[in-house]
Amino acid sequence: MNKNILFLCYISLQLISCNGVKKTTKSKKNSGDEFAKTITQKDLKTHLSILASDEYEGRETAMPGQKKAAKYIANYFEKIGLQKGYYDTSYFQNFPVDVKDPTKIAITVGGKKMTFLNDFFYMGSFVDTSYTDLEVVYVNYGVIGENYSDYAGLNVKGKAVLLKEGMPKGVEVKGDWDNWRKKLKVAKDNGAVAVFTINQHFDERVNRIRSFIANPRMQLHNKGQKDKIKTLPNIFISPETAQNFFNVSVDSKKGQLTPKIQLLLEINQVLSSSNVLGYIEGTDKKEELVVITAHYDHLGYDAGEICNGADDDGSGTVAVLELAQAFIKAKKAGKGTRRSILFMTVSGEEKGLLGSEYYTENPVYKLKNTICDLNIDMIGRIDDQHLTNNYVYLIGADKISSDLHDISEKANTEKIQLELDYTFNREDDPNRFYYRSDHYNFAEKGIPVIFYFSGTHEDYHKPTDDVEKIDFEKIEKTTKLVFYTAWKIANRESRLNINEVK
Repeated sequence: MNKNILFLCYISLQLISCNGVKKTTKSKKNSGDEFAKTITQKDLKTHLSILASDEYEGRETAMPGQKKAAKYIANYFEKIGLQKGYYDTSYFQNFPVDVKDPTKIAITVGGKKMTFLNDFFYMGSFVDTSYTDLEVVYVNYGVIGENYSDYAGLNVKGKAVLLKEGMPKGVEVKGDWDNWRKKLKVAKDNGAVAVFTINQHFDERVNRIRSFIANPRMQLHNKGQKDKIKTLPNIFISPETAQNFFNVSVDSKKGQLTPKIQLLLEINQVLSSSNVLGYIEGTDKKEELVVITAHYDHLGYDAGEICNGADDDGSGTVAVLELAQAFIKAKKAGKGTRRSILFMTVSGEEKGLLGSEYYTENPVYKLKNTICDLNIDMIGRIDDQHLTNNYVYLIGADKISSDLHDISEKANTEKIQLELDYTFNREDDPNRFYYRSDHYNFAEKGIPVIFYFSGTHEDYHKPTDDVEKIDFEKIEKTTKLVFYTAWKIANRESRLNINEVK
């Protein structure tokens, strides 16, 4: 009797031991380590040296450089064996954009033509407009109060007004008169059809906001909401321009001016841009999808200089390419993930998150089956808040799913050991980075997200954001963190939880 019991105990212990070994072996086999190793600084640098070169002309949305970059990415997806992500027919999800180009504005005053950015820059309505022999009225500061009005005694209906920034001395009026939109509205309410504003620090302001005012503005075609609210054409000029073209100086009196204006705004056209989609089908939960994104567009040119955007967001784009390579190698080795993965580089981020907005409004794969979006934007530099490259800012990980946050933390602890900095994840973050990259369009649909980010630096949105300044060790570490996080999510049994709405 005792011998039989001992024998049975021995057999049971052996079975438990064997099962334990089997589980350990399986866990090790499915750790993803052998595929994470394929993410290398050398490959990252090879890709980025091409995409962030002058040949790609700053990759501005809907422009030739962006299309060239899209083709490079699609060719790479095809080369490594990713499925075509757009309904299995193409790597491109094309979308139309309304392009509004301020460089096409033509202004002539008294027969003399103004020069863009030297004499003027443009803000306000981007609806095509044409005026011939437009009269101009100088209205001082263009301010109206209870007992004061710069418009008193002046007829500006159907005319352009010329005004100065700021407030008249010794006058007390309510409201934020430093806001150009307020002065624009008052001019419109008084019947004006265009506004010229004298900016005392014109050159300084142009240099500060050049990338915004000099490059084409865009929105998704036929979205329509912005142009339905038509504001006036708003032209900022320097004090020298006011003197040379209108004969108006600091001491000039209000009233009708002699020169007449020819104003031509033919600035609208419809162009095409595209997201680039590569797809790997999962093994047994293939209807569910993990999305990995980065934007591959940038600013194009700034004052004739190419903005190569090596960090913004060449760094995230090449990370997506390396991640795609790692996961497709796992698939080909018979160790593919249970869930499907979509690698999507999007365009139009710099113009207002257009590509990711278009995808989430016109999804190729059902959003209800989209588990999460891991978005990578600017991971190649060290900001002035850190002394080493061993960090990454994580934004949004816990906002929709606490599971996503926990998985991310575990992947980092087990594999990478980066400092995970949540500074910009705070609700009171004044930078509002959570709302400023492509993950946000997924988050708005209730899809859990993580935004991987390294912070801004002195070359942000400047022609000096070049490959030579990139820290490839940093990109490699962060890309591997994304890999292990995606690996865990794509292979776990259950979906991510969704936080209760408070």
